[in-house]
Amino acid sequence: MFKTIDYIFFILTIIITILLYQFADREIARYFYNMPHNEIKEFFHFMTRFGKSEWYLIPSILLFWYFRKKQQTRYATMTLYLFITNVVAGVGVWFIKVPFGRMRPEFYLKDNLYGFEWFEINHKLTSFPSGHTITAISTAVALSLLFPKWKYIFIPFGIIIALSRVVGSNHFMSDVVFASFLGTMVATVLYKYYFPKESL
Repeated sequence: MFKTIDYIFFILTIIITILLYQFADREIARYFYNMPHNEIKEFFHFMTRFGKSEWYLIPSILLFWYFRKKQQTRYATMTLYLFITNVVAGVGVWFIKVPFGRMRPEFYLKDNLYGFEWFEINHKLTSFPSGHTITAISTAVALSLLFPKWKYIFIPFGIIIALSRVVGSNHFMSDVVFASFLGTMVATVLYKYYFPKESL
């Protein structure tokens, strides 16, 4: 199921995540925290709301029900794939969030605390990886696989949502990078499952 390039992608993501954690996360977080509230911040604040899974779960399951009732198998499978991608991404990310218990940027920005509190069930200790990002990226990749001609719209849209989590001081950059990898993998693996005859 996985190719050599997938393992290389995974290793590179781990390396980049560690490097960001050690050398860049705090500086990036401080930069955006101190940035004056302007049109750029307002734009990202608006975009971050589209990282919530209900934007995609509700329409996809309703469309699945509609297409299944109309016996349009192809479209029913497409919408089911989109729904399951969001479910797996949204639920799966918590199996990483809780064990790591990473402090959100506000701990560092306000109290100079930085790191992990392992196995803590607390919203403020679930920074790694970013839930909004895995939702946005998995959805963007899934839609790009379903509609390749529109990938230059879907992928940038997902990236903007992911970056909004850093600009808004909700997550560190490494949280977003690792979540982007997870979102890409979830969408890709499930696409191969639902559309085995179509090559990537």
